[in-house]
Amino acid sequence: MAGSRVVVVGDVIDDIIVVPGGPVRPDTDTTSTIVRRPGGSASNTAAWLGWLGAPVDLVGRVGAGDLDRHAGALRASGVTPHLSEDPDRVTGMIVIVVDGEHRTMLTDRGANATLSPAAVTDALLDEAACLHLTGYTLFDALEAESFAQLVRRAHERGVMVSLDPGSAGFLVDYGVEQFLADTRGVDILLPNRAEAQLLVGDAMAADESTPTPEECAEALLEHAPTVVLTSGGDGVIVARRGHELQRVAVEPVDAVEPTGAGDAFSAGLLHGLLAGDDVVAATVTGVRTAREAVALSGGRPPLV
Repeated sequence: MAGSRVVVVGDVIDDIIVVPGGPVRPDTDTTSTIVRRPGGSASNTAAWLGWLGAPVDLVGRVGAGDLDRHAGALRASGVTPHLSEDPDRVTGMIVIVVDGEHRTMLTDRGANATLSPAAVTDALLDEAACLHLTGYTLFDALEAESFAQLVRRAHERGVMVSLDPGSAGFLVDYGVEQFLADTRGVDILLPNRAEAQLLVGDAMAADESTPTPEECAEALLEHAPTVVLTSGGDGVIVARRGHELQRVAVEPVDAVEPTGAGDAFSAGLLHGLLAGDDVVAATVTGVRTAREAVALSGGRPPLV
């Protein structure tokens, strides 16, 4: 790695987390617990990196009047924020309805859709060891060529590029083949099982059975030289070109709710790589960090 920092680019969100007290009743009231917290996949990953002690920058965009609030929340987690305000759009919002281990997310991307690639300055990349991106940014803020240029700018400086696909639903909307074409060149791909199965679906269509996580990870090595595929309680598959697949186990945990677990995992893995660990050892750190996340409500770590 060339530099010493992680530059995370992407969404800043206000999470509205809803935990119904029982079955949701249509056309009438259902008593629920509702909390509002700062979130967003990229911002959550940056916050967990800061909590772990990694030097980290977050590049993002918020609605008018929200810059100080979100910048303050990021700083409280040890993140250096680089936020701009959109004068016409609200800060992105997600209503997250939690039902046990399952979540339903209703999303308004808001100001995230107007994030400019120019916000990722040469000065930031010059200090970076890793550039972490999410599919959410490609879905609305960065056009394919802007995304590719950002990856090239990073690689010109010896900066590793990691990518979390972000959302199976948005992958369908964007187009799987288009997504794979537009993100070629990243160094580490970090899908969950649903995203991975979607990404390899067409390539494995001749087999009517659902591809296993191992099959998905192997297939995705055509796209990126390292694939780290999370499968919830079934563990994590680490795939690297020229190496045998390896599995990292996940111990059972009493989860409060799963919001942000994947973001925390990405943070732990990147923190391990930044410290000089190989990808398997870094994955173990990712698993440990995700365990911390599911024991909390919301997608962010405790304040540092």
